[in-house]
Amino acid sequence: MTNFTQNEIAALKMCMNYDDRESQHGDNHSDATPVTIAEALGWNMNQAGGLISSLSSKGVIWVDDREGEPWHKDVSMHVVYLTERGVDAIFDIVEAEKAAA
Repeated sequence: MTNFTQNEIAALKMCMNYDDRESQHGDNHSDATPVTIAEALGWNMNQAGGLISSLSSKGVIWVDDREGEPWHKDVSMHVVYLTERGVDAIFDIVEAEKAAA
């Protein structure tokens, strides 16, 4: 199991749109953007970029940067998605939190 910081866990949770693993795997929709992650954590975009880079290097997220679209350079239009591994990682954490409560 990969170790995550509390901020990484918070960002992964922002990428979840479902309450169960199967639904997230099935659709994997995300409303998270680099901007929403930065705002939620009270960070600037450089800090959020570092966190996103860390999560990406761990293989748990990928960023759709809208390459080829007219709004490609607008970071607020980029979407942060969980990878298959990311879905399982965050649901393992959420399920463990629920069991411990």
